[in-house]
Amino acid sequence: MSPNGTILTEESVSLPLSSSSFKSKRVLASAIFCFSASTSPTSTDDDTKKCKLYLAKSTIPNAGLGVFTSINLFPNDSIGYGDPAIPIVDMDFHNGGSSSAEDYHWLLDDYNWKASAAGYFMEAEAEKTSAHVSGMGAMPNCHMRLKNIVESGNEYDTAGVTRGDPGIGAFTGYHNRKTFAIKPIEAGQELFVDYGKQWFLTRENYMGLVPLVESYPIATKFLDHFRLKDFLERLMFSRESEELMSDLWELIVRFPYKSRPQSALPKNLNAAKKAIERGIYQTELWQSTLSLDELERDGKCLDNIRPGNSTISGAGRGAFAARFLPKGSLVAPAPLLHVPDRDILNMYADKIDPFTQEEYRDFSKLTGRQLLLNYCFGHRSSSLLLCPYGFQTAFINHNGISPNAKVIWSTDSMYHNSSFLEQPVKHFDNVWRPVLGFDYVALRDIQEGEEITINYGAHWEEAWTAHLQSWVPPIGYEKFVPPQVLNADRTSPLRTFDEDETMYTDHIDLYCEFSNISVKKQKSEWDEDEFNTNDHKVYRILERTKNHEEGEPDYYLYTLDLLVEIDGNAEKFMLYTVTNVPREAISFYYKRYHSDMFVRGAFRHEMMIPDDIFPSAWKNIDLS
Repeated sequence: MSPNGTILTEESVSLPLSSSSFKSKRVLASAIFCFSASTSPTSTDDDTKKCKLYLAKSTIPNAGLGVFTSINLFPNDSIGYGDPAIPIVDMDFHNGGSSSAEDYHWLLDDYNWKASAAGYFMEAEAEKTSAHVSGMGAMPNCHMRLKNIVESGNEYDTAGVTRGDPGIGAFTGYHNRKTFAIKPIEAGQELFVDYGKQWFLTRENYMGLVPLVESYPIATKFLDHFRLKDFLERLMFSRESEELMSDLWELIVRFPYKSRPQSALPKNLNAAKKAIERGIYQTELWQSTLSLDELERDGKCLDNIRPGNSTISGAGRGAFAARFLPKGSLVAPAPLLHVPDRDILNMYADKIDPFTQEEYRDFSKLTGRQLLLNYCFGHRSSSLLLCPYGFQTAFINHNGISPNAKVIWSTDSMYHNSSFLEQPVKHFDNVWRPVLGFDYVALRDIQEGEEITINYGAHWEEAWTAHLQSWVPPIGYEKFVPPQVLNADRTSPLRTFDEDETMYTDHIDLYCEFSNISVKKQKSEWDEDEFNTNDHKVYRILERTKNHEEGEPDYYLYTLDLLVEIDGNAEKFMLYTVTNVPREAISFYYKRYHSDMFVRGAFRHEMMIPDDIFPSAWKNIDLS
């Protein structure tokens, strides 16, 4: 599972995670740069043939699946390939309740990230945005003591698809969220991310008292303080029975008054003995490792496919074979997150109550559906959606004529419980963990570098054909310039308010990094210490001055009016003037609800579960 955010420790580089204002991309960029300097050797042809990542049963009891490395990793090594991130916007508003209060069934709450963890753009998408990151963003578990990997933010671009193309808004532009090792990791070890302390504190009702970082020193002191360590050592070398020792340890770990330090104690006698000799940390490290034979025998290879720009015109990105895949072999495993009621992905217009001035949803005006719908499987006879979170499977495109892969129900009970194929959809309302899984399998031999495709189904293809026939590009699409292009241009002068009163107002907002605010003066000069501070919305660019230094290219400094919150009140602002602002401190963002996925008429349709594997028990929509 992946958290609604993450907290990094001194062992890792801090990434911007959350803020009421948008955090600086420069912190993120510098972190990515730092992590990109891998110390691992250059890969060889033999390396590409070897599976480096496996999905297997987690070494954490009752934690389900885990991700394991089959090769040694060093700090800063990149792991696997970058993941996509799918923005999910205003879910509580569109469903008239709270997902955390279980007002509607939303299993993805436990697998989504804060938007800020996916990159600086996503926070600006809507009023409330979260990020669904498949692959390494959803598969690794968290162990607060053994965390050994960290993830970067996403990059954003649409792989050459423009506002005039019918595919715009039909796929996420957020991609390449990379994973890096933050410490040496031996082959066979499970990979652990940091969900953050708060993730566990808010889930005590069903997860219990999961040990936190601070729990382990207390657990160690517990052993020493009560001289249990010495007592167990005497038992180990006495003639007392192994059964007595086992009963004693079971009494300790099952003591009815639970605590997090108690949960940090080894769970069985064998582990307790090792903890006496090596300490709890080393014991858990030992327990988190599987042999390579075990991974090859019981695990599923995760890195058979890699992302890249699709060979299919207008499709954006695609998935490509990272190695030769023979006919009938596994392309990728894909655990599934279930959504019993597809209508929770509907998006509605809002209305203002004339008496309370509160916003509420207008059921009479369906404005669209969440982008996530395009990444899920469904059937026209059922309200149930299944959303894969496999490694790179989100990039697999459609081919209705000659696909080289297909989805089947997994036969692996590790992540697929076939009994749920016989349960009605309403049964899933009370299921709060993944219970089903697909396997993508090769229909023929697939060569290394070949794009992977499946057949999304006849109903999907009919919907896409109808979309192509009805597609009308947005007005002014020819002149549309996305913010990522503007952000990449650090040399062209920005227009002032006097030169252009609209100042990019059609679809873009400007923000400036600045924190040195003096309310009395209402004016300050920008300096280098402002980098990586708070972002404030630019109300207007007042002046632009050209500067020249010997031996350096010309550059511009700007005088800006910023909108600054008064006393932290998001409803009250004042104008604040900042002078001598460099271009690097100014960033472009989409206005809320103006990014590619909000383009009017953007294509939305789930992929279709093949009729020959669709369970009749799930049919709850009358098509007659």
